[in-house]
Amino acid sequence: MDDKNIFSIVYDGEDIAKGSIDAHALAPALMALVTMVDESNPIIFPEPSGISLRIRSGFERGSFEIFLELSNAYNIFVGLFSGPDAQAMSAFLQITGIAGMFGLFQLIRKSKGRKPVEVTFEKTEKVKIKFEGEDSDTIDRKLFTLFSNHQIRKAVEQIIQPLSREGIDIFKIRSKGKDTFTATKSEVPFFMAPAEHEGETKSIVDTRLLIVSPSFHQYNKWRVSDGNKVIFASIADEKFMELVQIGVEAFSKGDVLYVALQTTQWFEKGYLKADYTIIKVYKHEHAPQQVNLL
Repeated sequence: MDDKNIFSIVYDGEDIAKGSIDAHALAPALMALVTMVDESNPIIFPEPSGISLRIRSGFERGSFEIFLELSNAYNIFVGLFSGPDAQAMSAFLQITGIAGMFGLFQLIRKSKGRKPVEVTFEKTEKVKIKFEGEDSDTIDRKLFTLFSNHQIRKAVEQIIQPLSREGIDIFKIRSKGKDTFTATKSEVPFFMAPAEHEGETKSIVDTRLLIVSPSFHQYNKWRVSDGNKVIFASIADEKFMELVQIGVEAFSKGDVLYVALQTTQWFEKGYLKADYTIIKVYKHEHAPQQVNLL
């Protein structure tokens, strides 16, 4: 597998050494990788490129390595970058950081979740960017656009997210047989996407919620009531959702969840908006059964 457009991502740790990984950890990360490629395409290439991501066979035991391939006819991209010998696929891998150059993954890690304190757009296609306490870096303007794109940042967050699970300690990107990027469990907070909205605030409270309408799909929102109003809430508690999907958790009218509820608020066009996420389900209390005395 020495093709220039083939790379791999690796998850490693104590549990993975046994030869398996939880599908609930892997599936969102792979989908996020697809999203990152799809969203990066129109930014990196001025014309439609049609680059897509394919999974190649070759899972390695001892660590969980997934081989991926950027596919499309190479001649579509020749000439999009300066210089007659430019190789477009290589440019894509470089600007994202997959090839080992200072790219998207490396810039996000350097930011440590911070917004830049100084950004200077130069006359060339370069941007000078500086984070508090760091020296400034001069980067490609397209790289800065990737870094500033919320959907791409959320995708990278999801790619790194399996590290937050027990038994997964290391994430790597490999290109041409060499490790080109490595992140550890302690670095997960560095890859959290910044707030999508200016002036956004978050608060978390322990509370009880009455289930109005559960969802058995992992990514759909639940309708719940806090006693005053009905809200739509995402559930980020993966262990609870696993129990829901395999049928261990059953629900009936009047059931109550004891939860940690995160409320995100922001102003948009003069209106106060809110989004709700159940971070942790402490307890599921079933509604009392009514006894027919007749």
